[in-house]
Amino acid sequence: MSQPNRSALGQLAGGIAHDMNNVLHAVQGALGTILRRVEDAEKVREMARLASDAAERGASVVRRLLAFSGKPGAAHEDADVASLLEGLHAILRHTLGGTIEVVTEVAAALPAIRADRRQLETVLVNLAINARDAMPGGGRLTLRASASPPPEPEAAPARPLVRIAVADTGQGMSADVLRRASEAFFTTKPAGHGTGLGLAMAREFAEGAGGALRIASEPGRGTEVTLWLPAAGSGASDPASSATGASAT
Repeated sequence: MSQPNRSALGQLAGGIAHDMNNVLHAVQGALGTILRRVEDAEKVREMARLASDAAERGASVVRRLLAFSGKPGAAHEDADVASLLEGLHAILRHTLGGTIEVVTEVAAALPAIRADRRQLETVLVNLAINARDAMPGGGRLTLRASASPPPEPEAAPARPLVRIAVADTGQGMSADVLRRASEAFFTTKPAGHGTGLGLAMAREFAEGAGGALRIASEPGRGTEVTLWLPAAGSGASDPASSATGASAT
């Protein structure tokens, strides 16, 4: 294997390890709480559910690998955004630590989306962990969801869109970093602390679902990563179904 190929494979493996480490961290946190609270049946049930959800996100990482290899892996379904973010709120409170305030803002009567729910959860958890790393002294993480026009007004979406944003009060990015932020393998973190795949995979997920991803950031003013995802049940074709008859690229 050539050195460039070996390097690319190593970076890909690092990205997979990064995602799985996030999953295992959530599982370990939930199980640790169970061990400390065995006398509290309700708390044990809640933590067991969080651990189970994290294990499902691990399965989502495997599905992403299958998709990368050209084999079917995505499981597109109708997903209720309000319940998804409610579940993530509980997970993130345990995953991000006590110095990060987690806030959820969901518009009323929000339509469901059509996407792989577990992959979306994994994407949002990774974005939240990126946000935590940008707030070493603590801060606020906000998850927002609302119906929305497309990011480019001249675009005519095949179905209504739902906007999901992850915003932090962290350090923000310079214009040069922002320009490259969603490039695969680009990272400003020290070696061993980042793979440069989180935002690239988030963009791939959003576009693969028929949506889009945008990043807004300024130094000292935090960062907001926004995904636009198609609403369910509005007559457009399923991305997974559409891909069935298409040639692999």
